[in-house]
Amino acid sequence: MSRRWQIVRRAAFAVFAAFLVVSLVFAFVAATADPFTGQLARAAALESAEEGTPVKQTDAWERLMEYRQQRNLDEPIGERYVRWLGDVATLDLGTAFGTTATGTMYGQSYPEGTPVTSLVASAVSRTLSYLLPAIVFSVVGGVALGVYTATHQHALIDRFGTAVAHLGFSLPNFWLAEVVVLSGIGVGGLLSGAPGRTNGPLHTVVFPAAVLGTSLLAGQLRYARAQSLEYIDAEFIKLVRAKGAGTRRVARHLLRNAAVPLLSLFFADVLGIVVLNVFVIEYVFGIQGLGGLSLVAIQSRDMPVILGTTMVVVLVGVLGNFLADVAAVVLDPRIE
Repeated sequence: MSRRWQIVRRAAFAVFAAFLVVSLVFAFVAATADPFTGQLARAAALESAEEGTPVKQTDAWERLMEYRQQRNLDEPIGERYVRWLGDVATLDLGTAFGTTATGTMYGQSYPEGTPVTSLVASAVSRTLSYLLPAIVFSVVGGVALGVYTATHQHALIDRFGTAVAHLGFSLPNFWLAEVVVLSGIGVGGLLSGAPGRTNGPLHTVVFPAAVLGTSLLAGQLRYARAQSLEYIDAEFIKLVRAKGAGTRRVARHLLRNAAVPLLSLFFADVLGIVVLNVFVIEYVFGIQGLGGLSLVAIQSRDMPVILGTTMVVVLVGVLGNFLADVAAVVLDPRIE
C-alpha cells in the first residue's frame, strides 16, 4: 500500500469520525428534555389553577410556545438534523438563540441572533492565547529535560527531574489555578470562578499558561525520559558513543527513534486539555474562551452554539489523531 493511499484513507476516516461524533452530540441534545420547557409548562399549570382559565390561554403557555418556536423545538428532530447538515455543508453554523437568565453565571452572555462562527472564533482566540504558549513551553522543556535526564541516569539532575515530574502530575490543575488566583489577586474563594478577577494579560495568558504548562511539562518529561531509556543501551547508541559522539548527538539519535510514541502521547495530552482542562482553567480564571462559551451554551440549551463549540473539540481530536497517524507513517515507513 502506497504512502499516499494510506494518508487518503486516514483522512477519509477522520472526516467520517468527525461527522459521527457531532451527529451523536446533536442527537443527544435534541432527544433530551429541555428543562426550560418544563419550567414554563409548570408555570402555565400554576397560572391556570390560580386564575381558573385553560392552560393554553395563560401567559406562561404563550411564552412556552414562543420559546419552542424560537428554538425550533416544534419541528421534528429529523428536519432539524437535515437543515443542520445543510448549514454545515455550506460552512454556515447559524445564529445563536441567546443566553437565558440563568445562562450567564460563568461570566459570558450574548444576545439572540449573534453569528455562531464569530462567537466560536472569538472564544477560540482567547483560549489559544494561553494554550499555545503552554504547549510550546511544555513540549520544548519537557522533551529536553526528559532526554537529558535519561542520558544522565542516576545523577542529581535525573532525580530532580523525576521529582518534578511526579510533583507536576500530583497537583490537580483546578487546585493549582486557585492557588495562583488567590496568591496573585488576593480575592475570591475556592472554586468561586468570579469573572471579575480577569483584568489583564497576566491573568488571562500568563497564569493560565503557567498552570497548564506545569502539568503538561511533567507529562512530556516522563514520556521523553521513559522512551529514551528504552534505547539508551541499544547497540546503535553504543556505536554512536564509541565513535566519540557527545551528549547532543546521542540525544538526537534517541529522539529520532522515540519520535513516534512521543508524538502519539503529545496529541493525546492536547486532546485531554481541550476536552477537560480548558473548562477548569477558564472557570477558575473567568476567561471567556471556548470552555466558558461551551458551559454557557449548555446551560442555556443553545443548540447552534453547543454544536459549534463541539465541532472545534471534535476537529482538534480528529485532526490530532490524523496528524499523529501521518507523522508515524512518515517517520517510520514500516508502519502500515
